[in-house]
Amino acid sequence: MHDEVERETVVPGTPEEAWRAVIESGWLGDAAQLEPTPGGDISAGERTGFVEDVDAPRRLSFWWAAEGEDATRVEVELEEAEGGTRVRVIETRPLAVLDAYGSDLGAAIGAPSGPQMTAASAWLGRVRADRILA
Repeated sequence: MHDEVERETVVPGTPEEAWRAVIESGWLGDAAQLEPTPGGDISAGERTGFVEDVDAPRRLSFWWAAEGEDATRVEVELEEAEGGTRVRVIETRPLAVLDAYGSDLGAAIGAPSGPQMTAASAWLGRVRADRILA
């Protein structure tokens, strides 16, 4: 995987309908589970992680990883478009940034500190440790 992959398409329906499809259907896979609240759990196949941010029905971002793989950050953006809703998915591998700055996620991305950043840093630290020990 490159450091960033971005895909975009227009689907029929409103952003609200597309949002429901993203969070309620098998969009992430048949056995996928998503708790669409900041800090909520996400799992799909071998990947597990947490929800970083939710701005329903416009934006969802989460982090996830499979055992032995680098964690990735996924951002799903929905916006009205001619013919329906534009769905943009961006997946990045920001662990290189974390490796450069240490495990403090907030400092690495210039974000204010808080409970979600603390949880994110702890989770990514475990992922990094698993990757190193594998």
